[in-house]
Amino acid sequence: MSNNSNNSRLAIVIFFVFTLPTSFGGTFTTVSTSIPVPAQAIGTASGDTSPNSANTIHLDANVYLPDGATSPAPVILVNHGYGGSKNDSLVVALATDFASAGYVVITPTMRGFGDSEGLVSLAGPNEINDLKTIILAMQTGTIGDSPAITVPVSASSKFGVTGASYGGGSTFEIMRTHVTGLAAVAPIIGWTDLYQALSPNDVPKLSFLVGLFAGGFDVTNPNYDDVMFDWMRDFINDDPQQTRTGNAQQNMDWRSVIFDPTELSVPTFVIQGWRDWLFPAEQATSLFETSTAIPFFKLYVGGLGHPPASTVITNPEALYLRGQLLRWFDHWLKGIDTGITTESRVTVANEKTQNWSQTTLVNADTFPLPGTTTATYFFNKNKLSMLSSAGKPQNIPPTTASTSIIAPIRAVLGGSTDQLIAAFLLVNNLLNAGSGILDANIVTQPDTSAASASYATPPLASSTTVTGLPTFHLFVSAQSSDATYYAQIYEQIPHGATKLVTRGAFKDHTMDFGTPHEIDFSPFAVNHTFKAGNKITVHVASRDFPYFLPNFSEPTIKIYRDATRPSNVTLPVAP
Repeated sequence: MSNNSNNSRLAIVIFFVFTLPTSFGGTFTTVSTSIPVPAQAIGTASGDTSPNSANTIHLDANVYLPDGATSPAPVILVNHGYGGSKNDSLVVALATDFASAGYVVITPTMRGFGDSEGLVSLAGPNEINDLKTIILAMQTGTIGDSPAITVPVSASSKFGVTGASYGGGSTFEIMRTHVTGLAAVAPIIGWTDLYQALSPNDVPKLSFLVGLFAGGFDVTNPNYDDVMFDWMRDFINDDPQQTRTGNAQQNMDWRSVIFDPTELSVPTFVIQGWRDWLFPAEQATSLFETSTAIPFFKLYVGGLGHPPASTVITNPEALYLRGQLLRWFDHWLKGIDTGITTESRVTVANEKTQNWSQTTLVNADTFPLPGTTTATYFFNKNKLSMLSSAGKPQNIPPTTASTSIIAPIRAVLGGSTDQLIAAFLLVNNLLNAGSGILDANIVTQPDTSAASASYATPPLASSTTVTGLPTFHLFVSAQSSDATYYAQIYEQIPHGATKLVTRGAFKDHTMDFGTPHEIDFSPFAVNHTFKAGNKITVHVASRDFPYFLPNFSEPTIKIYRDATRPSNVTLPVAP
């Protein structure tokens, strides 16, 4: 099957990241093949997979064969991003790097995309079992059947897996299968908790969800499993928790390695982005801070990522990371002493890739960074105070400005899949200018029409760098149940202009909603320097549309700010 041109364009955008020319000297031959994989698979509770059908489908793939390579050659599998294929720019660039350095490389197009058969179920048991099947098949010395390709690979070969975005999430997941031969992985801007990435604290990310669903769908040859339609109905119907139920194929949490940390036992090098608001930095840092069975965990957080981070870059950060990936796999797959395991395990780079410099990298062995302190700012009337909280409770009414732009989807939630996909395509054109999750047109700007309460610090006496995960501690009540609290942190310059630094949302399921109570949640992790003379500003709002799905039954909410109910925000301040 062939994806439409719009889907292909979307998939290519982020993979331009690593297209800068590089050469490691070796020559290679590239051949195409079609690989049989089980048509259906099942997943265990711990994340392993096994075939569940004697029937097969075929995946389109390229195999890169280094000239002169002999068995048992090391192998790297490169996964593509959502809606993409084996021909994406990053896939080809990384495959060229690795093949030039003597690796056998295989780049499959995942089922449902490009010219591969099957249906997309968002890195479910079928897709992960496909990767497992490919690795095991390579060890027989041949791969594919149309044609069968002889490869200098055996059961003694060591395998690595890498990929970005959808490919990064899949790279995390393959670890839980404990497939024979897997020696190292390098997930790039992927996810570890898919539900929290798409619906943080039970509040769906509307603009990204619409872009994801529309951007990966092939209108000429429908390529989605039923689970994709079920999930989107749950999200848009403001019932996202339903996506976390059912068997492995139906349950979004099955796709999240954060829940199975002891199943992760392969050396792991994670690359994540600070300003990635699809798969934020805490998708990586939270796993790094969790007790896992990973024998060596290396973490880099910098400027790459989904919007609003830059996805089309041509500066030294890309070349640096390509070199680091090669060093990583050379150590674990070839046994070369590259020194990478004797260096610091954590590297923190600038939040924006255009400001990247190797001289500004911060290296450490732990995260949060050593010497990190916390600064707590209390809501004091309309100010942020480090001393006390004061003021009467503040009402924030529901925002009444129209959100009719998503009415076409809501109107067909109970209808057919054809009606649903047509509505998603229409709304995506209206909302995101037809773009998808990898395109800069995806909506990430703040909701300036929302009713909100604002709190600001005095002008900062000195610059303050916040690195890590802020936390909101709000004392609240609401007129009815299931109120949603949307919160943002801004930097405000002296003349009043503001810049959105991070945002978050929280659906409050407290039964005693009318009584003052505390809620705690975090916006996205940051690495941002608030400059001296500027202010740190917090907004608490009743809507953040269209980035987040609006609460269509949002009640009036109340924020408390007194000595016994001191609403506040805590920031991790870097040394």
